[in-house]
Amino acid sequence: MLNAPQPRYRIYTTPASYWSIAADLLRGSPDGAAGRAALERAVSGQFGIEHAICAPQDRVGIYLAVRTLVRPGHKVILSPYTLTDVINMVICAGAIPVFADIDRSTCNISAAAVEQLIDSETDAVLVTHLHGLSCDMAQFRGLCDRHGLKLIEDCAQAFGARFDGKHVGTFGDAGVYSFGLYKNVNSFLGGLLVTPHQHVADAVRALMQDWPREGWRRLLSKTIKGLASDIATYPPLFKLFTYWVFRYAYLHDIGFLNRKVMIELNPKRKNALPEAYARKLSGAQARIVLSQLKDVDRFSQIRIEIARIYHEGLSDIPGLICPPFVEDGSHIYTYYPLQSTQRTELIRHMVEQGRDVAVQHLRNCAGLECFEEFSRDCPNSAATAEQCILLSTYPRFGLDEARRNVEVIRRFYGAA
Repeated sequence: MLNAPQPRYRIYTTPASYWSIAADLLRGSPDGAAGRAALERAVSGQFGIEHAICAPQDRVGIYLAVRTLVRPGHKVILSPYTLTDVINMVICAGAIPVFADIDRSTCNISAAAVEQLIDSETDAVLVTHLHGLSCDMAQFRGLCDRHGLKLIEDCAQAFGARFDGKHVGTFGDAGVYSFGLYKNVNSFLGGLLVTPHQHVADAVRALMQDWPREGWRRLLSKTIKGLASDIATYPPLFKLFTYWVFRYAYLHDIGFLNRKVMIELNPKRKNALPEAYARKLSGAQARIVLSQLKDVDRFSQIRIEIARIYHEGLSDIPGLICPPFVEDGSHIYTYYPLQSTQRTELIRHMVEQGRDVAVQHLRNCAGLECFEEFSRDCPNSAATAEQCILLSTYPRFGLDEARRNVEVIRRFYGAA
């Protein structure tokens, strides 16, 4: 008889996270300026960066960075293997996205591909540190310096990662982080922009000056979604009930349940920043993030140890692409991205064997109809979008659960 596994993810929340939201509601929704300022000072000091500015979301931080650093009608070179809203934010900021293909092993943008696309209309390069795996920032910083380009870092999945001991996000002219529901630092919704430049900080703050605080309707909706996720993935309930429901739905192709774990089901182009995006972080959100800063490095070390198990157990199997394993903090493995040409069959096998595993639902934006105007052949991105599986690494997952994933995958490939 199968035993239920640990859930594929558990969000980074505590009861105090929910109480912080409730407390602000009970106090009548204070503005939150003091909380934002405290968080900005803390991150600025911890990361050694001159300016930190709270943002409503990572994607809005990208919009603000592009608006500030890129001339209207000029080009931003970026990875196609990302959320469609990242592309939308570049468009909304008045710039032109140019897709550069990725490196298969890291899923990150290729510096060689970027350099081939630079022309007189290029203003900036936007790098994404996907799955907590940092890009080679010495390479990208040098490339941008040689060509006189601005460098923007999307660190939505890499808060706390370091390259050569320096925090990612602090190499560029602007760096952006996410505190969204499924990120390793979580305030249900939110983000932060950092920059070493006074003029950039001033321009970003001016753009946000008249924005209202995050609306309670949207924040409460995200909080309720987080609470539902916390309850559904609470291990006793998950092992008794939730897992079996979603396992049955997957194995019997029950669409309405399977869609609950998918993202970006209907990608669309945006040409103007949605009004709902133009908000300031609430005080409650800032306090939630502030309370988590002390645990970032400790949790990263746990994820690195889980990644070590995956690397040692899977990297010898032909037909799999594993990410590089390093333990210097440049890769913090918010997920372990595994690529298989037999993704559908492998996932089905894992579910049949009592595992809970996620497909990476990011798309190759260079091939999407909604971005047809910017279409480009990016074969690595296209293949990765079809083959990537996310193996769990969150700190509460446990080393033994990672070993069980390895055992099941090795059996699939006849390498047990």
